[in-house]
Amino acid sequence: MASKVNLFLKGMLMGVCDLIPGISGGTIAFITGIYERLINAVVNINVKNYFNLVFSKEKKERKKLFKELDIMFLIILFSGILFAIVLGSKIVSYLIENFYSYVFAFFTGLILASGLFISKHIKERNNLNKLFGLIGFICGLLLLFFSPNEVINPSKLLLVLSGFLAIFALFLPGISGSFILVMLGMYEYVVELVKNLDLVNLIPFVFGAGVGVVVVSHVVKFLFSKDKCKTLYFLLGLVFGTLFIPIRNIAEQVDVFSVGLVFNLVILFVFGFWIVRKLERNHK
Repeated sequence: MASKVNLFLKGMLMGVCDLIPGISGGTIAFITGIYERLINAVVNINVKNYFNLVFSKEKKERKKLFKELDIMFLIILFSGILFAIVLGSKIVSYLIENFYSYVFAFFTGLILASGLFISKHIKERNNLNKLFGLIGFICGLLLLFFSPNEVINPSKLLLVLSGFLAIFALFLPGISGSFILVMLGMYEYVVELVKNLDLVNLIPFVFGAGVGVVVVSHVVKFLFSKDKCKTLYFLLGLVFGTLFIPIRNIAEQVDVFSVGLVFNLVILFVFGFWIVRKLERNHK
């Protein structure tokens, strides 16, 4: 029972992080030690497996498939994620609206600590791998130059595409799905959909996310099986490249950096950094 509660809480933490532009739920999965299990469980999602699970005449066969497909793991984890997203959307929206700089100082600490955590899992530190890290870093920096206009009334196709791209955060440590939504000009719109439970417009978004889950899980498994180190180096570069985005956001929002404000920002930055280190130690 304790392990199920722990898994649900990990899902909640992933959900909260997926609400904030900056840190990826996939990074939390990586830090808490459930990342590869998540990838393997989602890769097993296909029509044949679930057809056999539902229509198998043998009860023992159904129980065996249920365990092999790790369905209970997915149910508990995604329940935690959805619970946090639905519950946290109003809270996060309020915090960003009223304490913008503090929120992003906190998540800057999270991002930096997450990058350092990922770096510890890279074994082959040769120049070719470092080149992939540099490419990721440049890609992250380029995102600084995007200034999208907020979308007011998006088409259903754009909602599907947004869901598809945003779900990458769940499987790619270092890429924030919320930040992708910001880049598309869809972040505030989607948060409002969740806050108001607007099912008419949420359904195409969720459909796109569902398709994205299947596609990106196979892509990640393929990349990790081919060359895990290069993939991690690229993601690590991406993490450190995007680190400048919340720093820029803070600078744009603050007119005068008083001593008190800087002190509070530093405290929240350290707190965010400490949380990731705490998760890392618990995982060990």
